Amino acid sequence: MRRAMGIMAVGVLVGLAWVLAQGNPTKVSMIESWFIHAESIGDPVAVDKGFYKAAGLDVTVVPGGPGLSPIDRVMAESKAGKLVFGIDYPYNLLEARQKQKLPLVILAADFQDSAMQILSWKPIDKVSDISGKFATWIGYDKPIKAAIGKDWESKIQIVNQQGDPATLGGWLAKQYNYASAMIYNEVMVAQQQAKEKYYQYSYKEFGVDWPENVLFTTEDVLKKYPNEVKKFVEARYKGYQYALANPEEAGKILAKYNPNLDIPFELKGLEQIKKIMVTPETQKNGLGYVDVAKLQKMAQQLQAAGILESASLAGFVQAVPSGVKP
Repeated sequence: MRRAMGIMAVGVLVGLAWVLAQGNPTKVSMIESWFIHAESIGDPVAVDKGFYKAAGLDVTVVPGGPGLSPIDRVMAESKAGKLVFGIDYPYNLLEARQKQKLPLVILAADFQDSAMQILSWKPIDKVSDISGKFATWIGYDKPIKAAIGKDWESKIQIVNQQGDPATLGGWLAKQYNYASAMIYNEVMVAQQQAKEKYYQYSYKEFGVDWPENVLFTTEDVLKKYPNEVKKFVEARYKGYQYALANPEEAGKILAKYNPNLDIPFELKGLEQIKKIMVTPETQKNGLGYVDVAKLQKMAQQLQAAGILESASLAGFVQAVPSGVKP
C-alpha cells in the first residue's frame, strides 16, 4: 500500500510539473529584419496555428524597419539574459562576428538561394561590364562587391536605392543603370512599372551563390537555452511548412499582423519565396537546412574582395536541423 501511495505521489508530481510547464511557457522574442510580410510569414503562422505554444514557447514576433538592426536588437536582449532570435543576412553576421567580436551564431537558413537580383537598363555579359552607380540598400552591398572582387571601388559607386514605388523610383527614372530587387517584391514591381526593356540577373550568374535570411542568435542563448532553441527551430519551420501548403489561410494570418499589406501581392511573392525555400536540399534535410559549403565559399569571396580579413567560420555555424520537410 505504501509503495502504491508512493507511485501515486510521483505520478501527481509529474502531472503537476507538466501542467506548470504548459501554463508557464518560455518567453521568446523573434526579431524580424523588416516589416512583417511574405518573407517572415512562417513566424506569425507558427504563432497563430499554435506551433510555438505546443512547444512550450510564448513567442512575440517583433517587426523590423528602417534603421533597426536585428543584430543590435538581438545582442541587447541576449545581454539581458532573454531568449531571442533574429533574421539577417549571413555576411552581415559574419562581418559583425569578426570585426566587432560579437558572439553571433547561425542556426538555420530560410532561403537556400539568393532572393536578390540585379536590374539593369543594359545587358550584362560578364561582371566586368558593370560600372558606374550601383543602387542597393544599406547592408546589402556585399554580393556585388564580392562578384566584382577587390577592385570593386574602381568599378562601381554604391548609392542608396530609394524612391517610390518600392525604392525603384530612382532606377525607373534612370538616375542609375543598376538596381537591386528581391524576387518577392521589387522584381514584381519592375514588371508592372518599367516602360522600357530592362534586364534581370541573378547573382549566381556572376559566381555569387549564398544563402539568405538566416536565423541567428548568440552563443550565450544557445548555451543557456539549448532545448528551447531546438524546439523553436522545429516550430518555426512548421509555420513555414503550413504557410507554403496553405497560402490563402496564411495570407489572412499575415493581414492580422500587418493590415497595411496588399495580400494578393504578398501571396504572389510567396510563390517566389517557395522556389528558394523548397529545394532538393531542404526536401532531403528539412526546411532551414544550412549549406556550410556555400557559407565557406561566401567567406572566401568576402575575404578576396577585401571585406573580411579571414575566411574562417570557426564557431559561427551551429546548425539546428528542423526535421520539417516541405
